[in-house]
Amino acid sequence: MVFPLTNTQDEIVKHIDGPLLVTAGPGSGKTRILTERVIKLINSGKKRVLALTFSNRAAEEISNRIEESIDERSQENIFVGTIHSFCLDVVMNRGHLIGLPNGMVILNSEEDKLEIIKKVTSELPEFNNNSPKYEGKMDQLKSYLKSISNYKKQFITPEILLDSNEDQGEFARIYEAYNNMMLAQRALDFDDILFYAYRIFTERPKIARSYTRLYKYICVDEAQDLNATQYKVIRALCVDFNNIMMVGDPAQSIYGFIGSNSDYMTKHFIKDFNPKEYKLSENFRSAKKIIEAAKNIRIDAGNNAVYPLEGELKVCEFKEEEEEATWIANKIRCLIKNGSPLVEEDLRYEDIAIIGRNRYVLTNIFEQLAELDIPFNQGFSSRRIESESIPIKIFEAGLQIIINPYDEVHFNQILNLAQIHPNDNIQTEGNFLDLLLELNGSQVSNENITHFNSIKKAWSKLLDNEENFSKALDILTDNLITTDHNSFEDFENEQYMILKDLDMWRAQWKKYCSQTISGQRSLSHFRNQVSLGKTQTHNTRGVSVLTVHMSKGLEYNVVFLIGMNEGTFPDYRAKSNNALNEESNNMFVALTRAKRICYLTYPRYKYMPWGEMKLQRPSRFINLIDQ
Repeated sequence: MVFPLTNTQDEIVKHIDGPLLVTAGPGSGKTRILTERVIKLINSGKKRVLALTFSNRAAEEISNRIEESIDERSQENIFVGTIHSFCLDVVMNRGHLIGLPNGMVILNSEEDKLEIIKKVTSELPEFNNNSPKYEGKMDQLKSYLKSISNYKKQFITPEILLDSNEDQGEFARIYEAYNNMMLAQRALDFDDILFYAYRIFTERPKIARSYTRLYKYICVDEAQDLNATQYKVIRALCVDFNNIMMVGDPAQSIYGFIGSNSDYMTKHFIKDFNPKEYKLSENFRSAKKIIEAAKNIRIDAGNNAVYPLEGELKVCEFKEEEEEATWIANKIRCLIKNGSPLVEEDLRYEDIAIIGRNRYVLTNIFEQLAELDIPFNQGFSSRRIESESIPIKIFEAGLQIIINPYDEVHFNQILNLAQIHPNDNIQTEGNFLDLLLELNGSQVSNENITHFNSIKKAWSKLLDNEENFSKALDILTDNLITTDHNSFEDFENEQYMILKDLDMWRAQWKKYCSQTISGQRSLSHFRNQVSLGKTQTHNTRGVSVLTVHMSKGLEYNVVFLIGMNEGTFPDYRAKSNNALNEESNNMFVALTRAKRICYLTYPRYKYMPWGEMKLQRPSRFINLIDQ
């Protein structure tokens, strides 16, 4: 059911010039008014719009809605993407103005960054790679990387660090050497994307002004999730620029553990831009009982029911977790078979979600759904794409060198994976693409010769034309997968992993091709899009089994909130007022995913890892809802 715009929503959509802050509760039409305002701006000839989101899924949803309502030519006038994707575009196109090399590639593997910090520290006696104690220094190396990351998030360069704290001299030199080695290899880590974008905007303010001349309007979605780094980048972009809109809900701020703080939306933005403020409190999504329960969790949320339906909210207690999971699975089967008078249409598996505070409480659910042959998905995955089999790991490392001939890290990775040892007189410096192409089967261990020669054929296909990615994968399939073998477990396992890796890369390339135009594709752009998570697919088949953080932004007719025990939800580690406030936000988000029916379930006893059965208390949130 699509409601007409309310007077407040209509005012927001028609707002043209000047800063704008919209506080929008769950189900209040936040995405709708954001997209309709963008569409109105584009159709009114107001030139280009920049819409920044916090997830690729949200960016896709907004893009799809806009594309349905404007002509293809006008679609060129809007950029919808995450803050990281926008900033990467800035760095790639304008980075040379602050001395960055061209053709940089995201290095998002922790293992790859560890290899660089190892090399940086190898000249220090205590980090001598030949020392038998070297492995014991791994924690120190990881600590260095963590410190470097923290300083970059604060935009503190090695020079600034040294000037402000002479005691940090040794670490400042390591930090500087790490940055220099990354640049020498044309590599960026994720912190660099915002770090260098901020430098570009602050050191070259004309560049910031060129972007705000290009994009006459800027919209920031889910603004309650901004952290200090992101807000400073936006602030640096918007110097002497006021056509910025922020939309969000402080009650749904649930990423404090990674630095997000709704104050950047509710305090800093108001102080810096003095925006016109609107509040959307009508909930067009959820039935009355669900909204009333959510208001008991967050009294200040001000969410008001619009639907006349009462809905259903029920608390269910079970003896232990297995009984809880069995009841949920059987209840789902019953709902699918018989439907519900509270849901207007026939219920599908896709209309149902099972949400837990963390993934551990979902273990029994997976087993029960599988046992009853109920289809389910685990939501959108932002997991880094990584091959499992040795041959495809070698192929993937070679891709990095084809993209970036300065990539020493992945060249050394190939030497290790293919068992090409230093005593084989292989050079390890210079143009690593040339060195890669000079490698041949005689330098590879016997068991890897066939694989390596096939991988080289696939690389050659890509060197002929970077858009030959599918053909390169076909070469690997034809040469690496064989049924002519004696059946033994190791071989079968390797074949299985190779097939799964090839399928994974085919899916990534297919998604990339759907987002780009033939003739304009490149391996460099493809790899960066993969690193940003833009080629990930969202599996929506079956019942969604999600953590609270994965469920944000989604909605379902029926929701089961499971494991509602004190110490699980809220989490036992939440001791401070801030942590408990964020747990309340988590509960508020979880509840408001439900449109018609919500079941809150918990076991009275839990089996502990050491075998003991321990009595549990119901969550304080259940007590609040009962009140």
